Amino acid sequence: MKRFLLSLIIPLLLSCTEQESNEEFCPLLIAHAGGAVDSCLYTNSREALELAFEKGYRFVELDLLFTSDSVLVAAHSWSKFNEMTGFSHKGDTAPSYNDFANRKIYGCYTPLSAADINAFFEQNEELFLVTDKVSDPAILHHYFPGLKNRMVVEAFSFRHYSQLKDEEYFRVLYSCMAEDLNSTLLNLDIADVEWFALHTTGFDNFMFRIFNTFCNFDIALFTVDDMNDIPQKYRSAVKMVYTNYIEP
Repeated sequence: MKRFLLSLIIPLLLSCTEQESNEEFCPLLIAHAGGAVDSCLYTNSREALELAFEKGYRFVELDLLFTSDSVLVAAHSWSKFNEMTGFSHKGDTAPSYNDFANRKIYGCYTPLSAADINAFFEQNEELFLVTDKVSDPAILHHYFPGLKNRMVVEAFSFRHYSQLKDEEYFRVLYSCMAEDLNSTLLNLDIADVEWFALHTTGFDNFMFRIFNTFCNFDIALFTVDDMNDIPQKYRSAVKMVYTNYIEP
């Protein structure tokens, strides 16, 4: 059956031609990893978050990881955090929470715990939190109990995607890096996805092009610092863009 469906889909896909659009292209901007601060990227720091808010971003993405003693904090990866805080020799080893909290990123920026993030977003009600790395609904509800209506969650499994949708989070993005992406595509569950988080290289993926042709999902695209890099034929679907430098 699946081979039969693909035999119908592929010729139609290959016959599609790129169409120009005269509509204004203004996707919502997401400050990536807290946004740039003093040209530094991926800091996920308090200073980056505050600056993004001051610049007018209303969607800010923060990467979430657990410390070695199971406290949720903001960091892109432990290898990157260790490098930025002068502990490259520790590789990708997770620090304890006290170690994490007492370090400075590039010698001057302040790391954020989930409690810090929650407090900042509760104080600034017009701001939306975009999450990465963690998508378990139980964890998100525990650490951000009052933010469900202002959270955009990148889901890393179709199960989490469905659960988060059922729990009525503001927006749920099924990730192009989901652990079950292939089975979701092959089982045609992708037809139930309303939002898709896609890396810019994903436009070249054959399976993505097939399902983008026949499924009506919107795209949150990462990471973009020049709108001209987005192919014209996909712009009608790209409704959100993660960026380091493009300002509102």
